[in-house]
Amino acid sequence: MNITEFLTDLQTRHDEAVVHADELRGQIEDLTGALAETEARLTERATARKVIAELAPPDHGGELDPPEPTTAYQAIVNAFNQHPDQAFRVRELHELLGMPTDDRP
Repeated sequence: MNITEFLTDLQTRHDEAVVHADELRGQIEDLTGALAETEARLTERATARKVIAELAPPDHGGELDPPEPTTAYQAIVNAFNQHPDQAFRVRELHELLGMPTDDRP
């Protein structure tokens, strides 16, 4: 390889490196913008969490009161969950839940 070819090859590699450096700078700029947006969202969410925590009703032992049962099935499941060691007869379960206990013909 003569000196002219060597210099031409060196210039080509230099030009490629300049292009690659410009691409990397662009990626860094894009990532810096994305990072700033993400950090802003994190700050907003942290603020929202603080506001909600201040406005939320006081915590009672780490558990919120269970929602009122809206179906007979949910009421039955809640009864079994509240009395896990108790075996229920149908009549007892109905009485506990305030359901009718009359025998139907």
